[in-house]
Amino acid sequence: MSPGSERDKRSTHCRRDARATTATRQRATVDLGITEMTYPDKHPPDATPSSITVRAAAGQLRIVPVWQALGQHAAQAKRTRLRHNEKHNIDEMTVSFESVAPADLAEIARRLSTLPWVVATSLHTAQTTSSQHPRQG
Repeated sequence: MSPGSERDKRSTHCRRDARATTATRQRATVDLGITEMTYPDKHPPDATPSSITVRAAAGQLRIVPVWQALGQHAAQAKRTRLRHNEKHNIDEMTVSFESVAPADLAEIARRLSTLPWVVATSLHTAQTTSSQHPRQG
């Protein structure tokens, strides 16, 4: 078998993978649209893109309790980012949502801020930039 034909096979395989990925993305978009139509109560009309950031001392961030605090809204999480800030010696977790009412997220942020290992929580929405909830106690 010549090297050129091997390269052609790899190229064909890459194109096939790209088509499969595109088809998967299209199905995901359609599935989201169907979900929004089927479950309108899960996507309140006043909901805006928003996120919650939880900060803890380095090595003290507890991922599972954060997810538990999200409760029924955990399923609407669109993106999660974990970060370590060496300058301030803190770890932070940001969870972004597209379809959760800001009032619900404010309640979650308030509950998270009462946990003893949490240094602060922040709620970010399209309308308000930040609401700081320092740990109480």
